[in-house]
Amino acid sequence: MIPILDFDRFLMGFSLAVHIILASIGIALPAIIIIAEFLGIRKKDRVYTTLAKRLSLVLVVLFAVGTASGTLVALELFLLWPKFMALVGQVAILPVYIEVFAFFLEAIFLAIYMLSWESFEGKYIHVLFGVLVGIGGAASAVLITMLNSFMNTPNGFNIPAYLSTGIIKDVNPLAVFSTPATGIEVSHVLATSYFAGAFIFCAYMAYMLLKCDPQHKEYYMKGLKITFSLVLIATFFSVVTGIISINSLAQIQPEKYAAFEANFLTRSNASEIIGGILINGTLRDYFSIPGLQSVLLGSPNAIAPGLNEFPENTWPPLIVHDTFDLMVLLGFGFGLFVFVILVLQLIRKRPFERRWILYLIVIAGGFAVLLLELGWMTAEVGRQPWIIYNVMLVSDAANYSASVIPIVIALIAVYALILPVTAIILKKLFRDRALSEELGIP
Repeated sequence: MIPILDFDRFLMGFSLAVHIILASIGIALPAIIIIAEFLGIRKKDRVYTTLAKRLSLVLVVLFAVGTASGTLVALELFLLWPKFMALVGQVAILPVYIEVFAFFLEAIFLAIYMLSWESFEGKYIHVLFGVLVGIGGAASAVLITMLNSFMNTPNGFNIPAYLSTGIIKDVNPLAVFSTPATGIEVSHVLATSYFAGAFIFCAYMAYMLLKCDPQHKEYYMKGLKITFSLVLIATFFSVVTGIISINSLAQIQPEKYAAFEANFLTRSNASEIIGGILINGTLRDYFSIPGLQSVLLGSPNAIAPGLNEFPENTWPPLIVHDTFDLMVLLGFGFGLFVFVILVLQLIRKRPFERRWILYLIVIAGGFAVLLLELGWMTAEVGRQPWIIYNVMLVSDAANYSASVIPIVIALIAVYALILPVTAIILKKLFRDRALSEELGIP
């Protein structure tokens, strides 16, 4: 039984790791396109308009791939976790249904946006079509995150009755839209998705600036400035919502919070523990800052929950302490890096004309993806062993049929090919479209 459960977990984790990259790009890219087209109309600048046109082709390809990836993830939920979906189907299915309409909104207006370039180019109505595409993509993320929030802080039915009898009753299907975790989780997911998606394109623009022909530098420079502006805004909101999110865990998921912070004992005036190696149940070789954890929770006397309050068989895997620390370290590094570039811009040092900064942006693009993955991995592993917190264990929700194994292997192969094949398609697409011709350069 256990190996099949591990298969289920691995496929779900691997699928989400791929899909989250495509989803983040799908959220951020419409915003980049909208800004570029708006500036093209306002400034009567062909470079911005060309940027919007070319990136819209990328969006079409990634929308198709992301749709396939998201469909597979949805099928996996039914295939791998049937008992989980049985409960969700009765209590918290509304966000999934509404997400279908958000998908239709995005798909319909993406088609309209692409097919109306000739008819509405240079008109703000065309920008509006792009805005609706962006709203559809962001709405899909919001609605799916609402389901995840339900998994973290379930409500909308009689939980004590379900735990004692297995019967679902007193259902309020609208409660899923306002769980204790919904507001902060949705805002943090949106902020980090815009951050990661925009940084991927920021890194691409920086890379192309390092290698492109001089006559194309204006194109990539303007693309870099747009993407960096979005990164700057998203970084601020990611940091703010991240801090609020971590602090809220102390109340709504104290086991997860305690595991993140490596708190084995509940205490006030708690130190912030950084790093460390767990040996025979004891954390060693860590660095601590006295009192900081309680201060971050609101006051020096704030009580930080500890794992000692909970049965050991409900503790999350303690590896999340290290992934959490790495996530925070990378987040702090990104915040500092973005701030330095902003300062250089404000004092007119032209940071994007410095090759060493462009190299750092390219490298940081890979770390932005790593940060996104670390955030999701830490959050989802931190909820273990629960698939629905304090209601249903992952082991109780899983499909233990051996028939899933070949399906799992086939789906892993599909996901392993998605990103490289997409990259090859995009490369060929733009190889056949001369940038100089679109920019009107002889």
